[in-house]
Amino acid sequence: MSTSTIERLNPFIPEVIADPYTVYRRYREQDPIHWGISSNPRLGGTWYLFGYENVMQVLESPKFGREAARVRNDGEGSPVPPAFKGFRSIVSNWMVFRDPPNHTRLRSLVNKVFSPKMVDNIRPAIFDLCHNLLDQVQIQGDMDLVDDFAFPLPVMVIADLLGVDSSDRPLFRKWALALQHASASRLTPSPEVYEQAEEATQGFIDYFQRAIAQRYAEPRQDLITALVRARDENDKLSDEEILATCIHLLTAGHETTINLISKGIMALLRNQDALQLLRSHPELMPNAVEELIRYDGPVQMVTRWAYTDIEIGGQFIRRGDSVGLMLGSANRDPERFLNPDILDFQRPDGKHCGFGSGIHFCLGSALARAEAAIALNVLLNRLPKLRLVEEKIEWADNIVFHGPKHLRVAFN
Repeated sequence: MSTSTIERLNPFIPEVIADPYTVYRRYREQDPIHWGISSNPRLGGTWYLFGYENVMQVLESPKFGREAARVRNDGEGSPVPPAFKGFRSIVSNWMVFRDPPNHTRLRSLVNKVFSPKMVDNIRPAIFDLCHNLLDQVQIQGDMDLVDDFAFPLPVMVIADLLGVDSSDRPLFRKWALALQHASASRLTPSPEVYEQAEEATQGFIDYFQRAIAQRYAEPRQDLITALVRARDENDKLSDEEILATCIHLLTAGHETTINLISKGIMALLRNQDALQLLRSHPELMPNAVEELIRYDGPVQMVTRWAYTDIEIGGQFIRRGDSVGLMLGSANRDPERFLNPDILDFQRPDGKHCGFGSGIHFCLGSALARAEAAIALNVLLNRLPKLRLVEEKIEWADNIVFHGPKHLRVAFN
């Protein structure tokens, strides 16, 4: 274990969530491969990696993976207690928690939908959705950017791709948050959190079972139909995998974009020089999106399991150890990025790890980038006097999907 005298890190407490970069800098400088407090106390601890090089090494190495059952026979690797069977079954079939060959099979199917051509085709719809959302609030002169804009936009987009009714988005949001609260890396949730997740899982299952039955009777040009066809063809998806994939895409498929848009606006409004540069040079928007992801990414941490004994940076990591990769810290590593704490839209090399790397690189990254670029462009053009109403931010209780619960902005 780590021999450093620095106190064991608990990345799940509010103080870290509210100001992660100060914490990252300290551990990156003093104990970059740190044995800290795990979200699951039964594990005894978790290795946290803070430097860019080490984080990328693990992300791209087959010696680390997502399936706890491969290296832990005690059942303590699962984020869900055995009593909550429905939720546990769904989570175990999520693509993000699987490795090859199952991960490869599932990803290849969904990747056919999340293609560059699909993203290009859906851009006009994203543009119209952004304007429609602002039409509903512009007369007010202010809004909650999360509730009124950043949340409904990606939910409507992913609902359209799946082929479900986007008017059900309040229900999707409620269920998705229940699942996220119980599955994302955090201190052990209470039984009530798991009970809510179990109830939300059943709601999702009932909803998508009806949708899947409809696609068998009347196929459409949507993702659910594509998954149903794969069920009956050579790719051979199970019914549980179809359900789990639909739920996973709707749940994880919008949370990243919500945080990317809301934190992107926050960063711009707090860095007026960068904002003015972007206003005067809108052609920098693709660079700006990449830099915003690097500067304050929507996903701050991902986890892996060590599949073999391995030494990294002088620390011996044993087979079966849990490893937390601090993406937010890696993207502020001064050994990789010059002046990393400065928001620079003309940064010459912005190869960040905000969407991960390796076989688990974010499947929806192209869509998230497009949504963010279009949303930021529309917000800045439609609302030239956009400003934060409150500087003090109430953060969601999550270091993984990191973002504000609410973000009050004014533009009158």
